[in-house]
Amino acid sequence: MFDTIFGIPVHAFVVHAVVVLAPLTALLLVLFALSEKLRARIGIALPLLATVTAISGFVAKESGEALERRVGEGELVEAHAELGDVLPIIVLGVAILSWAIYLLWKRTPREVADGPRKASGALRILLVVGVLAAVGLTVDVVLVGHSGAKAVWSGVGSQPAQGGGDSD
Repeated sequence: MFDTIFGIPVHAFVVHAVVVLAPLTALLLVLFALSEKLRARIGIALPLLATVTAISGFVAKESGEALERRVGEGELVEAHAELGDVLPIIVLGVAILSWAIYLLWKRTPREVADGPRKASGALRILLVVGVLAAVGLTVDVVLVGHSGAKAVWSGVGSQPAQGGGDSD
């Protein structure tokens, strides 16, 4: 199921979703935390995006394990796999936190009809935790992505080009 699609590893497709969605989720979480006006605009998009990101993270991990069985365990692949094992936990935590923040924000009474909501102490704490989680998610995605790129591309630049090139 998580091995290949049309002969191409599923992992090659899914990691791109995670690389795009995770930083976008982190950015929306920070914007949601920093601005009441943006909270109203972002709304339900934040927890929904975080949920899709969490699902993508899980599929990336599972497809990565299928790819690892196919290509074998090298030092760089193993380092990437170890970092990748943590990512689904982080994105799941961010998704749960995003839902908690959103639901608590929605339950916060408005000062006046259609006016801003005054953040409660609990919401403020969750927003601070959300910003920290966004930073952690971004750092983890960068580390996992970098280790994956090293595993795939290490040594490629030192190899001669294969046919089709002009050699004058």
